[in-house]
Amino acid sequence: MGIAGRGRIAYVNGRKVEPVEGSMAWDTWFLEDNQVKTWIINSVSSDIQPLILRKKTVRDMWVILGHMYGQKKRKVRVYQLMMDVCSLRQGTRSVAEFYAALKSKWEDLDYHSDLTWKCPQDQLQYMTKEWENRVFLFLSGLNDDFENIRSQILNSDESFSIEDVYARVEAEEQRKLVSSDRKGEEQSAFVSRASIGSSCSSRKCTHCKKLGHTVDFCWDLHPEKKNGRGRPSGSKHRSSVTGPGDRKASFSVEQLRELRAYLSQGDGGQTKKSDDVLDKVEEDISTEAHELGKKEEDVSPMVTEQEGYTESQSYFFIG
Repeated sequence: MGIAGRGRIAYVNGRKVEPVEGSMAWDTWFLEDNQVKTWIINSVSSDIQPLILRKKTVRDMWVILGHMYGQKKRKVRVYQLMMDVCSLRQGTRSVAEFYAALKSKWEDLDYHSDLTWKCPQDQLQYMTKEWENRVFLFLSGLNDDFENIRSQILNSDESFSIEDVYARVEAEEQRKLVSSDRKGEEQSAFVSRASIGSSCSSRKCTHCKKLGHTVDFCWDLHPEKKNGRGRPSGSKHRSSVTGPGDRKASFSVEQLRELRAYLSQGDGGQTKKSDDVLDKVEEDISTEAHELGKKEEDVSPMVTEQEGYTESQSYFFIG
């Protein structure tokens, strides 16, 4: 290819004959012939160089090389290529890399083919059959992950070219990659949630030997944190009182006491009725706080330092 690209192929095939020595044409021929001889000598291995080094012309070199390695080398090369093509498998390659490797072998086989066709129709039929076999070789070399698309192509009544088959398989590969990426993200999110949940349960108190908290938040050592469950102090039970129209209003104990003082300034009978209602609400709040404390004693403490504060609410209805 390098010799032909430089316009010197005529020296190799013998079309550029040696002119009469001493003429202007001979000087040019001698210069260019020696250039090609240098290219050939530099391109062969060192054990072959002594066999052609002292040949007079490029043509003489090429004839010797042809006799020594032409037909014999061609058969060996074709045999090697056929073995490589039949044993080639996708393995860890992508579909594009596997197809490129196969196509390179096929092009080498076509280069070494010396068939001479007399009928163009016979040549067309032969090439059609040859490319059909190459489609089978490509499909058989794919990994088992592509069994579905392989079955679809083989069971189809339509005849596909090698380019069409490659496009279909490559599209299936891209679909699998997108699907696997999505599954990987879901698994990562699941592992993250599982690790967050297990981080709390893996905590163990060195005092009570229970899981779910550390000694800094142990209720046995810090009973003041029991009602707040590790929340900031000052949390207050609030009562939601349902009034007319099913609208709910939330009151703390201190607000109820202020309301009682305000109502005591009004009518005596109405104040007595209001006091009864407020007494009932305060009693319910106290009962709720007591029951909540009993429930918390039965629950294993699961307290974290990052836990936010949410006010406990209870609802009472005035009839």
